Amino acid sequence: MRRTVFFLKLTLLIGLCNAQLVFGQHNEIDSLKHALKGSGNDLSASKINLQLAKLYERVDLKLAIDHANKVIEYKVSDSLMAEGYNQLGRSYFFMRQLDSAAVNFTKAKGKLLEINDVKKAAIIDIGIGAIQLRQGDYNGTIKTLTQCASFFEAEADMLNAAKCYNNMATAMAELENYDKAIEFSEKALSIFDDKELIQYKLITLPNLAAQYLKTGDTIKAIQYNHDAEKLAEKENDKRSLSIIYNNLGSIYLDRDSELARNYLEETIALKNELNLKSGVEVALGNLGHIYLQNKDYDSAIKNYSEVLLLVKGKQRVFAFDQIADAYRGKGDYKAALAYAILARTLNDSILDTENRKVFNEIQTKYETEKAFREYSDLKVNNLEIDSKRRRNQNLLIIASILLLMSLAFGYLMHASVLRKKELAQQSFKIKQQELEKLLKTRELEGIDAIIDAQEQERSRMADDLHDNLGSKIATLKLYIEEIRNRMITDSYEREMLLGKLKYLADEAYKEVRTIAHNKNTKSYISKGLIIATQTVADQISMSNQLTINVFNVDVNQFISNAIEIQVFRSIQELLTNVIKHAHASVVNIQFSKDDGLLLVIVEDNGRGFELNTSPKAYGLKNIDDRMDKLSGSMNIDSTPGNGTTVILTVPI
Repeated sequence: MRRTVFFLKLTLLIGLCNAQLVFGQHNEIDSLKHALKGSGNDLSASKINLQLAKLYERVDLKLAIDHANKVIEYKVSDSLMAEGYNQLGRSYFFMRQLDSAAVNFTKAKGKLLEINDVKKAAIIDIGIGAIQLRQGDYNGTIKTLTQCASFFEAEADMLNAAKCYNNMATAMAELENYDKAIEFSEKALSIFDDKELIQYKLITLPNLAAQYLKTGDTIKAIQYNHDAEKLAEKENDKRSLSIIYNNLGSIYLDRDSELARNYLEETIALKNELNLKSGVEVALGNLGHIYLQNKDYDSAIKNYSEVLLLVKGKQRVFAFDQIADAYRGKGDYKAALAYAILARTLNDSILDTENRKVFNEIQTKYETEKAFREYSDLKVNNLEIDSKRRRNQNLLIIASILLLMSLAFGYLMHASVLRKKELAQQSFKIKQQELEKLLKTRELEGIDAIIDAQEQERSRMADDLHDNLGSKIATLKLYIEEIRNRMITDSYEREMLLGKLKYLADEAYKEVRTIAHNKNTKSYISKGLIIATQTVADQISMSNQLTINVFNVDVNQFISNAIEIQVFRSIQELLTNVIKHAHASVVNIQFSKDDGLLLVIVEDNGRGFELNTSPKAYGLKNIDDRMDKLSGSMNIDSTPGNGTTVILTVPI
């Protein structure tokens, strides 16, 4: 009997999380914003901005970053600037922009050390350790937090020491040193218990349960999960309960299937209520396992089909296999065979990728060893040849001295001249062949360049007509549908709509002219990618049929015109697709950057489509081609009834 492979992996972080509930937060924000308007000096404004950054951290990370930057811009004092950098680091951490978070934490620590505030600098190190943990640098995490914990122990600051212990325990668990992980987790739990820090205990208890389970001690794993369950129920912490129930469902899966099913169903209900995606696939997969064991094949198929939407790689292979087993149990051998083939095909693809990597490593090692052996053999042969040559030269010298020294010398000189002449002729012939080959290559490259330029020009004209004129005609269609669907009696409103139609018709006419003169792109892009996108969004939104919102998260650097043009064309194409096919009312376009990449997210609330069955339209193929030219990528996430999200990723 195959055991399900789904089990929730806990690596919760303590150090940056806030363990206090905040009430009346919006009222406090409004009060501070009012106070900011009346602040009389930079010091007061800087302090208020810092408070706003901390409050916005829980509701709007973009605004939190804006206010933290203002704290730094005032440059009132090193201590306030350090707080500003620290707040920036926290916000970027929660946005999963770990490199930016690390940079700002380092700046904050530097400022604190300049003013000799060693304790606050050590607190910053907790955040740096949390980043290393998220990045998978477990040894770095342990090194950073061990020094940090030693400092806090010397300062008798056991709360911050406990935060270090907890993250060190997570790193130890990732390194499969579960005994040490348990030791650090229990030290942290003892401190949180003494200080009655319930939220921290709710993080530590499930971690301890998972660590004990890894050692095979299911009794303690169950005990710690139940302790966490009681605490979470008392606090009405539904998010923690969803994690705890998921763990208990996995533990009881083969011990008490009915109890496991109850826990797993509770997990799914809570996660749906809280709109939490993480861990849902674990609960669904384990429920599917129970249904399969109880021969409830339809329910098993339904659960594993939902799992397929949430997992990748070998977990998809496992889900395909389970669905095949369920159909086999129903007696539907045709469907069982189809899913078994899907499982084997995907598994072969994964293995092929892994085997290719292993083969390349072996091939590289073999070639290296082969080259080394050849080099060693050649070195030995050269030594032997050198030895023989020296011996012959000695004999020749002795013979020449004994016989005819002058004649032997003349002969050697003549032979040397002939050899040099022969080598010179061979060298000239080789250089002549290389020159002829180079000229031929350049000639072919020139022909290819001419053909490529012609093809690019044809492609550009086709893309311009499809992208620019297409989007305006699609918008014009929206206006016409609005007139057709509404009975407009008010003359002023009718004139307004007719004015909009005339304006858009004029824009379409101008578009045709500018495409003919190859100036359309410049008119928009010369103002910048985001401004150009906002202009197009405003034009389409004037129809009152579709609202387009444009957000710039943190793109504030120069982007080359070539990249801007291709990205702008891609956005136009996506908007045209939304107007034609999506039946959406709202589109959000977001620009951000991450580690040298420009990220553009275009999200609509339309009807969506099936990714695996819908053929890729001409417009999406255009975008694929544009992304290939920029060494970028396009990812599409869509299901019927849930809208569509497209992510463009471009190196800048």
